[in-house]
Amino acid sequence: VDPGKVLRIQGGGSPPRRRRRSNSRRERGLVCSVRAMEASTAMPESLKGLVAAFSAVPDPMMRYKQLLFFAEKLDALGTEHQTPENKVEGCVSQVWVKGFLEQDGTVTYKAESDSQLTKGLAALLVKGLSGATPEAITSLDPSFIEKLGLQQSLTPSRNNGFLNMLLKMQKIAQGLLASTAAGGDAGATPDADANLPMSKKN
Repeated sequence: VDPGKVLRIQGGGSPPRRRRRSNSRRERGLVCSVRAMEASTAMPESLKGLVAAFSAVPDPMMRYKQLLFFAEKLDALGTEHQTPENKVEGCVSQVWVKGFLEQDGTVTYKAESDSQLTKGLAALLVKGLSGATPEAITSLDPSFIEKLGLQQSLTPSRNNGFLNMLLKMQKIAQGLLASTAAGGDAGATPDADANLPMSKKN
């Protein structure tokens, strides 16, 4: 091979183009937007409606009154189910939650509390999550709580208790899902360990 030809071939032509660096900020923004859309899409329809309704109310006092209204309309959980296994840990007031798997594969919740405000918070979750599948409930992103706009209406301890209620309900759904996978019948309820919040689960 003629060395001169090699040199001419290597040295000829246009220099390689540099790849344009992507706008990392823009990409991160797009990723966040997609994730937000996915979280919204995964939210049960009933819960979507409640989030939209509460976020549209500008007055914190009106949100507070709406919670009390929900408390009045909540179907009571029988005293026979107000047991340590069904109790939500980490709440200012006493609150119990129980879930039932329906024949169509969806979950129905019932709850009770000795405080009207806490009962209203429980009722909001009961309304928003009942009728959803265990898979939809367990995969739900808790970020929807912020969208409800209840922080201004509640004390920090109440807000924390509300999150604990959600975690409890997710654990119940997880237990129902595991029971179904193991061959359990619809209409069954999870075991006591499944009723524990995530922080107490072994």
